[in-house]
Amino acid sequence: MGRVQSVILAICVLSADGLPQEQDGRTQVLTEDFYVSQKELVLRFSHGAGARKLAYCTTRLPHEEWRQQCRSKLAELLGLDFPITAGAVNELRTGVAEGVSIVALTMEVSDQLSIPAYLLVPPQGANATRAVLAIHGHGTVEPCIGASDDYHHSFALELAKKGYLVLCPELRGFGVLRDVAAQTEGGRLDYWNWGEHMAYSLVSDGIIHGKPLIGETVEDLLRWEDWLVRTRGVTEIDVAGISYGGDLALIYPVFSERVGRIFASGTLGSFSVIFSRCYNAPAHGIPGVLQWMDRSDIAGLNAPRPLAIHYGELDTPSPTNFSASYNETVPESLRELKAIYGACNAEKAVRLVVSKGKQHEMDNEGLLQFLSRQKDSE
Repeated sequence: MGRVQSVILAICVLSADGLPQEQDGRTQVLTEDFYVSQKELVLRFSHGAGARKLAYCTTRLPHEEWRQQCRSKLAELLGLDFPITAGAVNELRTGVAEGVSIVALTMEVSDQLSIPAYLLVPPQGANATRAVLAIHGHGTVEPCIGASDDYHHSFALELAKKGYLVLCPELRGFGVLRDVAAQTEGGRLDYWNWGEHMAYSLVSDGIIHGKPLIGETVEDLLRWEDWLVRTRGVTEIDVAGISYGGDLALIYPVFSERVGRIFASGTLGSFSVIFSRCYNAPAHGIPGVLQWMDRSDIAGLNAPRPLAIHYGELDTPSPTNFSASYNETVPESLRELKAIYGACNAEKAVRLVVSKGKQHEMDNEGLLQFLSRQKDSE
């Protein structure tokens, strides 16, 4: 108390002309040198890797017992509310791009929210029982279906051109869903609008209500799956996603019995570095996750399904890379993932795909090779 009090008293002692007086040989003026600087502090803080109480590599539980416990805890952390079923779906209009019919859809999640998606039907028709769920990352859905080009590289459209029936939903917080309270007077629950101030209120609001954005998005994907099954006769779904969509491509299938193959681009590296080192945006976060598990455990819950983990070889940490997916935690995460798959005698079902010369972007050729190679082996 003494030092703080002396400073406060000293700066209150003024001369008749209002200027600070000298006391004890010190000028009582607070200059920049007075305030604490970074060099006077220790600033190497880290929460560390986390306890990971349900990590497969530490629990040593039999695989099925581990899977049940880990899956249940993940559902709790995500705030999932089962059962999850589709709401009413409306077909708004149909367009054509490069021979692919694209149907614009909306689904009523509740009387407070409806969400969009696009169904891409290939020119030659599609296998009536198979579909691909194409999940975009930060940005909008349009570059996935060919309206423009960015790191998604129209991968949903390219899949449809090759004969796949594709459903491409727009995710909460992005595009037309960037503010899910936009029609509420005085309301604002927004997330991603690149180039403008982003308060991430949609993420913050979800956390305080126990419904993280990523969990509500997983529920939406399960709703779209339910719709495909009930109205299109689909019995098996392959999943492809990049970046945030890559995270979702690993998480959503954990709660589905219909997913066949998974292509997850720009994900899997440990949660322990994705914010502190790799600058990822907050939608990737699952509250409390590292107390229980890491991404390798989540991905391992999909065993024994065929799983491709994809990176661009240039997607590495730097001050300007806001994804940095191919970071130093990937090799250990991949080792842990393969150990989980190995417990199911399915280690060979995990593939690492690294695209030379590419950064944080979809590799359509690699995606198509993975899906078609698996398809041909059936």
